This record gives sequence, C-alpha cells and structure tokens, in this order.
Amino acid sequence: MIHDKDDLIEVTVAAGGSAGSRMDVRRGKIIAAARHLFAENGFHNTGIAQISKLSGVLVGQIYRDFANKEEIVAEIVERDLQPYLSDERLDRAVEAGDAQGVRAWIAYFIAGDDTHDSRLVAEIIAESTRNDRIAAIFRSVQVRLQRTIVAALEMLAPQPEKARRRAILADVILTMSGGIFQRRMAQSGPIAPDLIAALTGAIYREIDLLRQS
Repeated sequence: MIHDKDDLIEVTVAAGGSAGSRMDVRRGKIIAAARHLFAENGFHNTGIAQISKLSGVLVGQIYRDFANKEEIVAEIVERDLQPYLSDERLDRAVEAGDAQGVRAWIAYFIAGDDTHDSRLVAEIIAESTRNDRIAAIFRSVQVRLQRTIVAALEMLAPQPEKARRRAILADVILTMSGGIFQRRMAQSGPIAPDLIAALTGAIYREIDLLRQS
C-alpha cells in the first residue's frame, strides 16, 4: 500500500530478467502509481500522463499494457481480490472435505482486510455509479465471489435440493462482508473483534442449519 509517493515503487529488474518479469514489474509500477493518484485526486482528475510521471513508465507503454483507465481499475480490483478468489487454504479445505477449514475461510472473508486504502475503494465505488464499465467490473466481481462462496458451502452441504439455500446464504455472507467494509470506511479504523465474532457466529448458525435440515 502506498501512503506517500516517496514510497512508490522502488522495484528493480535484475540484469537478464525475463520479459515476463519485466512486464510484471512495469505493470506493478503503473498499478501502484494509479492507486496513489486515484486515492489522492479521484478517478476523473487523474490522467494517464500523471500515472506515467509518477510510475516512470512512458505513456505509450502504459497504453500497450492497459487500453484505458478502466482497465487499470480492473487490474487493481483483481489484485485486491486474489487473496479471496485464489486462496490455497480454501482450495485445500474443499479438496480435503475439511469443514472447519471452510468455516475458517468464511470467517476470514466476512472480517475482510484492514489494509486496503479506504480512499481508493471509496473513489472506485463512487465511480461505479456513473461509469458503466466500472459498474460492470463490480458486477463481475460479485458473481465470482458468490461462486467461490457457494462452492465452499456446497462442500459443507452438497445436497442438490439445497442449491437455492446455498445461494441465499452466499448472498448473505457477501452482504455482511460488504457492510463490515462500509463500517470500516465510515469509522476509519478496525472493527471491534466482538462485533466480527457476533456476525461470524450468526453465519455459523445458518451453516449448521443448512447442514442439518
């Protein structure tokens, strides 16, 4: 996370590094600069030229990596979601039939992450209300997250006749996680552990009912 532009991207590429690693470093510089500028100035007040200046990546190269600012936002969202969408702990728990592991991942998802820059997220959310392409990114994110949660719940309660209940509970978990995130942004700080525990406990009870009935 960038808190000051002087912290920005002190990444170097070793001599002889692969083209892929150089591309990853370059894209990382672009994303880091965009994060900082979007949070500081807003989406509309940030231009590709500014991202180029802060990142040290030429404007033409930025456009070769990203067709527009919306694609940069999509990459930011993708990177922030990776801990949830590609979590090896959840994959291992599902494959092993580890119910406690799946429940622990659901608790982790509900609690969310305190490290995200709330200014950036607030700016992207606001932009989604007036930009169809950003709104589409968010819809896609919601669908992918819901599928991930449903797959976890299916391991706990695999009966076909429970598909609708699994989908509803997945939506409840998504809504709860979103609410916690909004609360965290509003109060500019971490959520009380007791509140997280109470909300997680409510979801655990719903999971138990799903598995029993």
